[in-house]
Amino acid sequence: MTPSPALPATLRVLADVAELQGASAEASDLRRAAAAIEALSPALAARLEQRARRDQLDNEPGITPALHWRLRELSLGGCEVALSAARARLPLLPRKLLELRALTTGEAVLLVRQLGILTLSDLLVALDDGRVKQIAGDGLDVRLRHAASVLETEVRPITLGRALDLLDVLLAAMAACGPALDALVPAGDVRRFEVMVSSLVVVGRAPDPPAAIAALCVTPGVDGVLHRSGRRAILSYGQMEIDVRVAAPDEYGTVLFNSTGSRAHLDAFRRRRGRPKLARQEADVYAQAGLPFIEPELREGTGEIEAAADGRLPSLVAREHMRGDLHMHSTYSDGRDSIAAMVAASCALGYEYIAITDHSERAAASRTVSIDQLARQRDEIARVREQYPQITVLHGIEVDILQDGRLDFGDEVLEGLDLVLASLHDGARQDGQTLTRRCLQAIRHPLVSIITHPANRLVGSRAGYPLDYAAVYAAAAEAGTALEIDGAPSHLDLDGEHARAAVAAGVTVTIDSDCHRVPALDRQMRLGIGMARRGWVEPRHVLNARPLPDVLAFIAAKRARH
Repeated sequence: MTPSPALPATLRVLADVAELQGASAEASDLRRAAAAIEALSPALAARLEQRARRDQLDNEPGITPALHWRLRELSLGGCEVALSAARARLPLLPRKLLELRALTTGEAVLLVRQLGILTLSDLLVALDDGRVKQIAGDGLDVRLRHAASVLETEVRPITLGRALDLLDVLLAAMAACGPALDALVPAGDVRRFEVMVSSLVVVGRAPDPPAAIAALCVTPGVDGVLHRSGRRAILSYGQMEIDVRVAAPDEYGTVLFNSTGSRAHLDAFRRRRGRPKLARQEADVYAQAGLPFIEPELREGTGEIEAAADGRLPSLVAREHMRGDLHMHSTYSDGRDSIAAMVAASCALGYEYIAITDHSERAAASRTVSIDQLARQRDEIARVREQYPQITVLHGIEVDILQDGRLDFGDEVLEGLDLVLASLHDGARQDGQTLTRRCLQAIRHPLVSIITHPANRLVGSRAGYPLDYAAVYAAAAEAGTALEIDGAPSHLDLDGEHARAAVAAGVTVTIDSDCHRVPALDRQMRLGIGMARRGWVEPRHVLNARPLPDVLAFIAAKRARH
């Protein structure tokens, strides 16, 4: 019988796959086995395959007992099945690159060994900075650039809200794993508050990174380990890949900096300083380039490096600046919790004031508040004010902007409320010019203090309205109407780009939770703050970062025009 020439070749490919998974000992065993079989004469190799098929291998030179089952599987004709199954257990990037025939398993191993390329983000950065070409040459660089462009179109990002849902649970489980591990934080898109998240990255610090990685790989809820090395693991969790990196204390700052991105920011930094050296803190990384620390939300390659160099970085708004929340819902419309419950939770969050702002009658919400119910709501708010004297509760409304630009409730109703928010919920299939006209009419209404979620987008489902935003900003600044940065995960609107343009145009903004249930009050406020920080928003731009008398004066000044 003639021995199969595919057997040693298959073992070598399996060795490469094992190394891509971080199983270096198994990879070494597979390569030794391949070499041992190739060294045999054809007759001896054929007899070894016969014994393998009969499960009769014993003390074979160069072949560890742990590989006996594998040789039996391959000798029975299962080479393609074994290779396919092995590749299916790889991280997504090497698996896809192999499917596209953009590289061999040997080239994939080279990228991991030399450059640590295991994810699409790794690959894109390494292509950007020329390391792929330097290590692997022009041919592979060209092939990988083409493959990367294909893979970028196949990425299916998830919403920031969904990403936080996953990571909140995972990080809590990881923190309870036991080994000395601290500073465990989301990095990548989530740390920068990207609205759509392409990859999930977690970075931690430990004096013994391999021990910490070993413990994290058995975190409850982890479905599988696609790669594991001394300082990194790619985990399967919640049908997503999680890129987990654990750094030693003296390198944590550099690992966190590189893992946070964005590509454009890393490229701008590299053009100024080159690749950063190891550093304990991110501030030390920026100091290498003669720069002050740059907050993660600003790292988008939109002038932050230049602003840092010139001393023009904004003093960003933060959670501790927020004195109140001017947009939340109760059971009078589509909220889950009562007014008293929302107020009690707001007290616990340390707010000085809040506004209860349920939906008006013609909103498309599941429940709305009628004109008749407003009187009953006013009485209930009065009782709650007595119960919680430490906080000011404003009686407001989120009134719909109708198709002709009028407001859902008449002025005689709105005048009796402390605060009026106006929302362009119903697009009515109107064009951008008509929608802009409706929005401007509401902005100029003397009883409207805030335009909520101006673009009315649904994150991951529907783009925002094609408004003339320059006209909206100019009108809001002139009329003294605030534009909202809405922290509801489905809105996150204004987003960072629009918020930056708005405050640059002189607009006052609010940052609100638009919350419908107590447990999400703080989280949605923090999401709104994240959007604001992406927009270079400072406390001085934010109405509800001001004391209550200033808020009331803002409302009164607009109403004085009535």
